[in-house]
Amino acid sequence: MLDQKVAEYVNKGWAVESRTESQAVVSKKKRIGWFANTVLTVLTGGIWLIVVVYKLINRKVERVVLTA
Repeated sequence: MLDQKVAEYVNKGWAVESRTESQAVVSKKKRIGWFANTVLTVLTGGIWLIVVVYKLINRKVERVVLTA
């Protein structure tokens, strides 16, 4: 059953961080809205690029612990 749950998360784009017989930890980085950030970068003449770089460096990671 645990293998099935891990496979479901991996199919949705999650990565397996660690795995034991009874527990697995999967993680996924938060997405950045590229369209809106690109438009804002163009409209502000590149000034918004500072915010985009900051967001890239400090992206949050979602973690889920799956147990059997």
